[in-house]
Amino acid sequence: MAILVVFLVLVAIVLSQFTELKRLATAILASTAVLAAIVGFAAQHTIGNMIAGVQLAISQPIKIGDRIAFEEVEGRVTDLTLSYTYVDPGDGSTVVIPNQMLVDGIVHNLSGEDTQA
Repeated sequence: MAILVVFLVLVAIVLSQFTELKRLATAILASTAVLAAIVGFAAQHTIGNMIAGVQLAISQPIKIGDRIAFEEVEGRVTDLTLSYTYVDPGDGSTVVIPNQMLVDGIVHNLSGEDTQA
């Protein structure tokens, strides 16, 4: 998709060098901008989940094997990916939580070491 956008922009720049084709080049550039905006809005949640995944990887509030409680879910973290966290509640099922929800919500890490203040 990105290659197509770059190609269209390059074609529009080349076409804009000729006065007769300047209107066509302007139309191609405008269409490319609209297409980029549509793709950006459509991918907003996906990109948000990925950024949240990076945030979780850097700060590491939870790790694989930790026992957590999040909203109505309590269980052991079995996998952390860039977009989702997988939790095993112990009943044979797997709960998939988008990372953006984890970053925005309150996660209780029940595996944390006890510290005294």
